[in-house]
Amino acid sequence: MRSTTRSIEEAADHIIDTLKHFLEVDILLVSTIDGMESSMIRAFNRLDKDWMQNNTCLPLLHSYCSLVLKQASPILSIPNILEDQRTASLPVTKQLGAVSFIGIAVKTADHLPLGAICAFNSGPIHLDERQHGFLASIAAFLGYLLDLENASVTDSLTGLFNRRYLSHLYQNGSDKQFSVMFIDIDDFKEVNDSFGHDFGDLLLLQIAARLKQSVRKTDILVRYGGDEFVICFQHLVDNHDIDFVAGKIKDSITEPFFIHGRTIRVSASIGISSTHGAGVRLQELISDADQAMYGIKQTEKKP
Repeated sequence: MRSTTRSIEEAADHIIDTLKHFLEVDILLVSTIDGMESSMIRAFNRLDKDWMQNNTCLPLLHSYCSLVLKQASPILSIPNILEDQRTASLPVTKQLGAVSFIGIAVKTADHLPLGAICAFNSGPIHLDERQHGFLASIAAFLGYLLDLENASVTDSLTGLFNRRYLSHLYQNGSDKQFSVMFIDIDDFKEVNDSFGHDFGDLLLLQIAARLKQSVRKTDILVRYGGDEFVICFQHLVDNHDIDFVAGKIKDSITEPFFIHGRTIRVSASIGISSTHGAGVRLQELISDADQAMYGIKQTEKKP
């Protein structure tokens, strides 16, 4: 079975192929956002076949996609980007020149931004009612696919990333430097046995909330399974910083939890693995952190 990421890229290919005949514009972009980052998943330039690989403007065009997402109106239309105050000062505008622009936001069913479809043309872009409706339908279709993708990599209980998302990182995060924490909630089985799994789920929700408060928005927080969590820190390789965050997390977990009038106290065992250079895969770091956590847990059990 093909991965969802691959399916999204293929869908974007079809969207670009359809729109380049329907709109007949010079440049088309399909952009998505993932947390704090945005990425161009597909682009087309009618005037330059090698533009995707060679054009230095491509990364800068994210500013236009971001502009679309900030607008209250569903479709943003600008007749001349050099003369519009919203775009005239953008770094890439001078390189593009006096072109027209149109962009439509791609959103979730709950109206949260997921990305944008953008078009540039050397001449005016005039869309009639039928074309507006078609473009809106295409954006809704892409939003539906991205909703499905997000659901496939999200834990249904806590809303954190799941292990499937890690598979995506294994394939696409090789150029990033990670440090990893593997967190296991001590004696969580006793909570389930004593109060039931529904009670245990409520405890996991509160634990997940505390973990979110203990890390940065750019850190990747994963429910690895059951009562196990993994945190992937990008570009945090200083041992002092990692130990500080680990201590902060342990302290937050040991604070009492209040569920249905009961006070619950638990603790966490944390294993850490990091690399100070290239060549170490994220999957290996997670495995090393898991083993480190298990070693700590075994040591703590000894009398």
